Amino acid sequence: MMTFHARFGYIFLLSIIMIGAIALATLSSLLMIGIGSMQIGFTVRQSEQARSLAQTCAERGLRSLWEDTGYVGTEALNFDEGECDILRIGGSGNENRSLCAEGRVGPTVRRYEILLGRVLPSIEVSAWREVEQFTACSYE
Repeated sequence: MMTFHARFGYIFLLSIIMIGAIALATLSSLLMIGIGSMQIGFTVRQSEQARSLAQTCAERGLRSLWEDTGYVGTEALNFDEGECDILRIGGSGNENRSLCAEGRVGPTVRRYEILLGRVLPSIEVSAWREVEQFTACSYE
């Protein structure tokens, strides 16, 4: 026959095991949340860098087009954090031109499509938008 002390020992042991299991589950959940947050932060940082690179290429393309309306684009720039491309400039002459720029950091890609009403004497931007796929420029 079990004594009171023996039953108390079993109850105490089971309580410790249950508390340990709950603590382990809580710790595991916190670790998973932390890892997920780090991954999201890394992706957000890559996205911001890709956006910055795409804007850099867009501004360089606009400057080159302003300096020479015969500028055709198709330029790639490499940086420590990633790379960006200026795609083939659409249109010709001083009016109704399009410029597309793409920035890449790792697997993250950001794209800008810029529609220009005119180039000279000063650049008139009709639209500057971020797009998922280019419609006004080609990948040539």
